Amino acid sequence: MVYVPEQELFDQLYIESEQLGYNTYDHLPLRTENAKYPFVMIGDTQQIPINYRTAIGGTFTVTLHVWGDGESRYTVSKIMERLAELGGRTINTEHFHFVGRLNREDRQIITDTSVPDTVLKHGILTLVFNLG
Repeated sequence: MVYVPEQELFDQLYIESEQLGYNTYDHLPLRTENAKYPFVMIGDTQQIPINYRTAIGGTFTVTLHVWGDGESRYTVSKIMERLAELGGRTINTEHFHFVGRLNREDRQIITDTSVPDTVLKHGILTLVFNLG
């Protein structure tokens, strides 16, 4: 059996987001899904292996997206603040132990007008973890 640390971290962040009470997706919802704002999307991941003398570790980066309508900048900001707390914690999955690196977090809120006649607030939160 092969255990994939990146996937276990992704899945656990998804679960944590839902437990915080947010509508959470692993993709940008389709129009037919009728997603209500605000919602969270667990997005891209990156794994950078680190070779130690006696073990293999790694740094994992996960980007979380928070989407809200044009009137909900404050709500998007509050959700990002709560999700950012995950990046300062230790997250244990079934097979791995991840240590959050709060000092490496990155966040921004941008205005998105890619949908015709719509203004959205798009929060982008990047969390970094080391495999412990």
